[in-house]
Amino acid sequence: MKQDLKLWTSIGLTVLLLSFSGLSLGINPAKAQDQKTLRVGLQALPPSLFNPYRNTGLPYVYTWSAVFDGLTSIDASGSLQPWLATSWERTDPVTWVIELRDDVTFSNGKPMTAEAIVATVNFLISDEARSETVARMLRFLKSARVISPYTVELTTNRPTPLLPRFLPQLYVVEPDYFAEVGLEAFAQAPIATGPFIVDDIRPERITLRAYTDSWRPPLVERMELLSLPEMSTRTMSVRAGSLDVAIGVGPDEVNAIVADGGNKFSWRDAAIWSYHFIDGHHPAFADIRIREALNLAVDRQAIIDGLLDGATIAATQPAPEVVYGFNPALPPIPYDPDRARALLIEAGYPDGFKFVIEATAGSSANDSAVNLVVAQYLKAIGVEMEIQTVNVNQIIRNVVEGTWDVDAFGLHYNYEPSIEALRALDTNSCLWPHPWYCRQEVMPLIAEAERELDPVRNLKLRQDVMAFYRNDWAALFMYQAPRFAATSAGVTGLEVVNNFILFDRIALSAD
Repeated sequence: MKQDLKLWTSIGLTVLLLSFSGLSLGINPAKAQDQKTLRVGLQALPPSLFNPYRNTGLPYVYTWSAVFDGLTSIDASGSLQPWLATSWERTDPVTWVIELRDDVTFSNGKPMTAEAIVATVNFLISDEARSETVARMLRFLKSARVISPYTVELTTNRPTPLLPRFLPQLYVVEPDYFAEVGLEAFAQAPIATGPFIVDDIRPERITLRAYTDSWRPPLVERMELLSLPEMSTRTMSVRAGSLDVAIGVGPDEVNAIVADGGNKFSWRDAAIWSYHFIDGHHPAFADIRIREALNLAVDRQAIIDGLLDGATIAATQPAPEVVYGFNPALPPIPYDPDRARALLIEAGYPDGFKFVIEATAGSSANDSAVNLVVAQYLKAIGVEMEIQTVNVNQIIRNVVEGTWDVDAFGLHYNYEPSIEALRALDTNSCLWPHPWYCRQEVMPLIAEAERELDPVRNLKLRQDVMAFYRNDWAALFMYQAPRFAATSAGVTGLEVVNNFILFDRIALSAD
């Protein structure tokens, strides 16, 4: 099978190169020699435009990185860092005092003060924000009040010991303007604290200009964010010189750009790529032995080495090790097809079975090839996985509405932005309005972990939750999600940390 994976990689690269001979890319073919405008290709732009509270997932948060800032950030090692806030202190089980930077202004020139934080919190706890994803994730917020111009007090409706880890997603907006125009109009012309100002929004292109008075001013004067859903188009656009940065490409595409003199960037998200079983959609998945069998049937390391450039590590549980609450005691998942076949027989499926899965193509590294190879591994134990390829918007729609017509789907356990173990369980548990995985027996443990103030016990409870999910084989756990980007030769400074692109650090120079 490892030889097969090498063949898949070789064939995939050859097809990629051949298929674009003479291709018309459908975007400006002019050489991107203008060192003042950075052109970035993304899989998609946010349907909600610049409403930063509507979603927390990829690829949309990439766009919001250019305009918005939260109160805190979490670095690549999972450690909490200051951002708009400089410090924080819990003064009682439900009260936090937060000190703010005193040198930040909004893009209309007004200073960012504690009043802006209060206004943002008041919106998120209002009835108007009830349907917003970020409001649901910050549902523990009760109130906010100004203590001084740069000191704010946050109160929660229950003990929230890890509150500062949730504050990267509390994007601060200019309060007077937001109150005047409302959320819908704000989303089309936002005013916030980030390095760029939105100039123009079109269905497939957002044009921005530098906010030079930002507390983190950018190194380029202008930026264009382009919606290019096809990974191949993003790749060839960089190679043709009409794009400076291609986000969300695969290792083969990166290598092709590097061969032309470009640059390679890679990082790992705080996320585990998995195949999720939908409760009640296929009788086989109700049996834990079937779920375990599918996990044992796949050689994760061979996939990582053959299709992902060795750029990540195999999963042992829903969380990667960077996440607060990762359980280091859980052993690797072995590749054991013989044991997998035995479990199928024990569960009453000696001849295997068929199931249908929704999976994306081009939304994560080499995902189409990974899906096909996983299907081959399962076929080797008698299980047929029929793949229905859909775009990421369809997956998100089904997640939000519960409108699944299949038995399983591919999606990350995503821990951004809080990078703590319960973050992904907002969706991957009974907490979600339309859950695909719901085990009532683990819910008291999750609730206790949310509230525990003792740091040692708090960590242990989260690790116990991860053990439950692993031992219940809640999904087919694959690997920590690797991400790849490639740039033209003149681009430096690209850095992505927990889905936040530090656009202010990117520079352009002559090739």
